Amino acid sequence: MKLRTFFLTFILAHFIYNTSAQVKVSPIASIEQHTINSKILKQNVGINIYLPETYDNDCPLHTYPLIVLLEDEFFYQITGVVKHLSSVSSMPEAIVVSFPNDFEKFYAPKVYTNNSEFWPKSWKQMPFDGNPDVFSKFLKDELFSYLSKQYRTADYRMIVGTSATSTFPLHTFSKMPDLFQAHVAIASGDILGMGYKPEETFIDAIIDRLNTNKNRRAHLYVTSADEDVTYDAKIATNIKTLQNKTSSYTSDKIKIKAEVIANESHYGVVLSGFIKAMEVFFPKNKWNKEFSDFEKQNGNTISNIDTYYKRLSSEYGYPILPKAERWNSGSSLQASANRLLRQKRYDESIEVYKRLVTYRPKSAQALSTLASALIANNKFKEALKVQEKAIKLAKEYDREHLKYYEDHKKEITLKMEAVQN
Repeated sequence: MKLRTFFLTFILAHFIYNTSAQVKVSPIASIEQHTINSKILKQNVGINIYLPETYDNDCPLHTYPLIVLLEDEFFYQITGVVKHLSSVSSMPEAIVVSFPNDFEKFYAPKVYTNNSEFWPKSWKQMPFDGNPDVFSKFLKDELFSYLSKQYRTADYRMIVGTSATSTFPLHTFSKMPDLFQAHVAIASGDILGMGYKPEETFIDAIIDRLNTNKNRRAHLYVTSADEDVTYDAKIATNIKTLQNKTSSYTSDKIKIKAEVIANESHYGVVLSGFIKAMEVFFPKNKWNKEFSDFEKQNGNTISNIDTYYKRLSSEYGYPILPKAERWNSGSSLQASANRLLRQKRYDESIEVYKRLVTYRPKSAQALSTLASALIANNKFKEALKVQEKAIKLAKEYDREHLKYYEDHKKEITLKMEAVQN
């Protein structure tokens, strides 16, 4: 009996081994973990880093805003939201970082609570023990420097804090205006009523900063859940006061909103708050642009596209490229080129396809569609050269569809021979 059990176990183990050895495993998300030996904070700092799915396929011209998430607890939830919103052009693709290990200190200004009902009444000041200037120096001199050397980070950075950690985004908006361009303070209506001095609030500090530099590029979103208001009614008052006092400052460069979100709990408001912040910072009428409009405007389609995105880049302060591809929409370079081809606007179609190839340098498909447009315009020799490049790329990056690209080359060759004869 023991011998039979042994053989059965051996056979099963052998089957599992052989089966698992044949399984192809590929990552479906690009998340990395790094460690920085911070001389400024005097500790090793672990970093979670999320990269957009298209990061490795994009050209070097494509840079990405950086989102610094102070609450690692929400890293995977926020990265999922970023992936979705960017896929439907409701925000730019972005790199997200968080800190999976605790810092040895809580880096935030030791603000006065101003009798907040949300924290122990015995606290006159929040018990933060880390100098925010030190943390800011770590971010600027070590974290940002490290990430810019490793990745294509854009000159647009966002800080997201929740509850107590929202103190730091409010502080950087007020006192360190160049560190981040966008600030998100979630579950922070109580923190909003605190200040650097007794009876002074972050609302005062925010208004002072706005008056100091009205031309600054600054985005701020502050929210709390309605459940929190039941604990401290001053939370709703703080939110409303900030919204009223900042409404006259809003412009293309300055986007500010404060609101209480209904039917949410203190930490349950994180995702809905983040989504609403992205709606404020990246309005859909600007980011989810209909590419068919570019085709209908006077002039050349690719020139119309470039003009629009140059203006958008100027507004946000970093180079913003038009969407190369979108699985769910006709608003992309690929979809626009396809439409132009169907309309027999061959020269314009070829121009847009060539831009698509520039933005997707590893894409055999982009080259192959360009070859099709060249054929339609009777440019057979150029189409053949382009398709040969597509085959070369397919051998390296897309062997699964290699036969398709080889067959397409045969079709081009036959058409070219037919024309010559």
